[in-house]
Amino acid sequence: MNRIRIKFKGLKEGRYNYHFKFDDSFFAGFKETDIKKAEANVEAEMIIAKDLITFNFIIQGKISVQCDRCLDYFWQEINYQTELYVEFGDDNSDLSDADKKIVLSNNENEIVLDKHIYDYIHLSLPYQRIHPKSKNGSSTCNIEMINKLEKINSDIKQETDPRWDKLKDLYN
Repeated sequence: MNRIRIKFKGLKEGRYNYHFKFDDSFFAGFKETDIKKAEANVEAEMIIAKDLITFNFIIQGKISVQCDRCLDYFWQEINYQTELYVEFGDDNSDLSDADKKIVLSNNENEIVLDKHIYDYIHLSLPYQRIHPKSKNGSSTCNIEMINKLEKINSDIKQETDPRWDKLKDLYN
């Protein structure tokens, strides 16, 4: 797995810019991912202050995701911005909390950003992933799959339990 490490020890207070390019190989290092194809760029600005390091991330690109409706894969555009604050303490705490803050040990001289960028890319994806509509407003989903799903849905009989039918009368 490609490790994204940024060394900060020995750097003076100020701003430092980094650029990372991500493709399929980045996600291959994460067993739990459902992302297999990607073309993304991450711009990271590191701001070093006396007792705090701030990262500003801009993530742009496209990720191949599976459509929730027809199950075909399509390219989903992503555009995401976020911050990560790095404080220093006795022990490492690589889990970002609600304040977008992590703690690094005072003994550390670099930060590994793989998991954070992986998480940010997933956060940039929409909750519902459906093929975008065409210019004329029609669905671009796999029409064969949609037709099969509609046929299955129409074949399912809407049988109800008679014991529950009495509850329907309460609405009237």
